[in-house]
Amino acid sequence: MRKICLTCCLLLLTSGHLISGAKNYDVVVYGGTPGGIASAISAAREGVSVILLEQTNHVGGLSTSGLNRDEGNHMIRWTLGGLSEQFIREAARRSGTDPNTERARMWVSRIAEELFLEMLEERNIPIVYEQRIEGVDMDGPKIKALNTRGGNSYRAKVFIDATYEGDLMAAAGVSYTVGRESRDTYNESMAGVRYMDEKIKVSPYDENGELLPGIMPGKPPEEFSASPVPLCYNVRLNLSLDPDNQVPIDKPEGYDPRQYELLAGSFQSGEIDNIKQILALYWMPDDKRECNNRQYSIVSLSMPGEQTPWAEASFEEREAIHKKYRDYTHGLLWFLKSDSRVPAAMRADMAQYGFCEDEWQDNDHWPWYLYIRAARRMQGDYILTQTDVTEKTDKEDVIHVGSHYIDAHHVTRYAVDQDHYINEGRIWQEGVPFDIPYGVITPKSHECENLLVPVCASASAVAFCAIRLEPTWMHLGEVSGIAAAMSMRNNSSVRNINVADLQKRIEAVGIPLQEK
Repeated sequence: MRKICLTCCLLLLTSGHLISGAKNYDVVVYGGTPGGIASAISAAREGVSVILLEQTNHVGGLSTSGLNRDEGNHMIRWTLGGLSEQFIREAARRSGTDPNTERARMWVSRIAEELFLEMLEERNIPIVYEQRIEGVDMDGPKIKALNTRGGNSYRAKVFIDATYEGDLMAAAGVSYTVGRESRDTYNESMAGVRYMDEKIKVSPYDENGELLPGIMPGKPPEEFSASPVPLCYNVRLNLSLDPDNQVPIDKPEGYDPRQYELLAGSFQSGEIDNIKQILALYWMPDDKRECNNRQYSIVSLSMPGEQTPWAEASFEEREAIHKKYRDYTHGLLWFLKSDSRVPAAMRADMAQYGFCEDEWQDNDHWPWYLYIRAARRMQGDYILTQTDVTEKTDKEDVIHVGSHYIDAHHVTRYAVDQDHYINEGRIWQEGVPFDIPYGVITPKSHECENLLVPVCASASAVAFCAIRLEPTWMHLGEVSGIAAAMSMRNNSSVRNINVADLQKRIEAVGIPLQEK
């Protein structure tokens, strides 16, 4: 059953926007990710009517689903501002950590959701949950209505797609791509298939000569060639070391130890001898650990190749893929805790942990969202590339200054020979401040005149590695809300607003466009 909060329900009724039938707003934001939340708050702050549609039962995307830090270790602090900085500082303060630290600022997922809801309620923004797009009504290059499963229709003058997948963008016929371009596509030295790491001396085959789980079929592709496989996904969960806040990590239903044969081989070969070579375990308050895929691990929480169909998959297919990741992650934790092939010290280390009893209580203590690093990427008015984030970094129509590393974990894994396999896709380069131009969030005008895309923004796979961060998406979302209001008031396409006026407003709300 579709849910809507009581406050939002009353607001909808008193403002004439009934729950059933067509509903009219100035701005519709699709996707309650941090970028979508910032979009909605920003548009409402500009004085226009706005509604936030979320596919799940919870808002906050990864910032309430296990990603509990601001990436401060890998971003330049002066580039952060606006709603993103407001959220980060308050979430950290409420979680009992220092909002003024020079390092990453941390928060607790459930506290982050509470804060996001407060921020939305402060602006009287209605949130409708379980709204999955069915299609759109178009009038030439304009979206007239977003239609969801169950028969709801939302009309607006401007739409903002803040989903991780770009489903609204795709439904509107906007150009996009999935996967990774070749080195030659945009003349990017870091593009395409990459072999930064040496092959691993562990057999990728079982005793019957079959490929082990986690090894993709076929030969390793040529380096720098294009790949249909996007950046890796994983469940990014929290674990507890506090016995009073633990749910035991028991043997999962349908557990298959064969899924972890590569790890078993790595123990036997001496490639791995420490739990932190497998899992990235980041400190959190309340004796918790944020558990993520580890970039340098030869085997970790990602499932090479399983991310490929996600972008174009149906909602039902995505649920099945998400379950596969969750089952793999649960099984991995059990394997590390219980399998006799795991060194005794590592089993003892893993035995300290449990699921967090106080997190995601309506989902068996598992995060609501899968960590989608990249799905569709718009091909908009301007395509950001490696050169834009490393060399030609100044842009006249700058709307936000990015600064994150160019960062990709291993993407795929292939058999090299009978005794070796190789991981592919990792790239890593320290970031410098780079201007993100307005054209990165706007479709080509002839394709759609009233859509802004702050999350699945227009970038090459390499450049996307430097902007695929929640703080960046929140900044771009906040800009999208301002731009949407300007477009509506000027009765112009989103592309034809006055960017100089937009920049003045961006700086007025506290988003820096240059170092002071």
